[in-house]
Amino acid sequence: MKEEPAPVEEPLAGIQEASDPTDPQPPPQAVPIQGESLPPLHPPARSAAATPPVLSAANTRPNSIPPQPSVKPDKPAAHGGPTRQYLNQNITPHLLEGMKHIAFYEPEKPLLWLADFLRDRSKEIEG
Repeated sequence: MKEEPAPVEEPLAGIQEASDPTDPQPPPQAVPIQGESLPPLHPPARSAAATPPVLSAANTRPNSIPPQPSVKPDKPAAHGGPTRQYLNQNITPHLLEGMKHIAFYEPEKPLLWLADFLRDRSKEIEG
């Protein structure tokens, strides 16, 4: 019987693996050659004794900070065309309330229920 020689293990130190550009943890990069230096990753921290820069009136912009409103308006400012303003003031609040009821109770005939709701609301509001 013929014996096969045991495979010789070669050191893999000299072989570089192909790098995957999508690898979230890429292998470390080569060390820079002597004489070359890379900039530090983080700038040196300033000491607490360092004085902060003095801001003169020429450097500050007083208009950059808007004034705080003192009182919030009761109603939002009306915007849009006159038709949109009319609908937003007279129709939308009541329609939204009716739609909330429909979503919560899920009546068998939602359009008929909404029509009745709006008719009743019209009697309350408009007389």
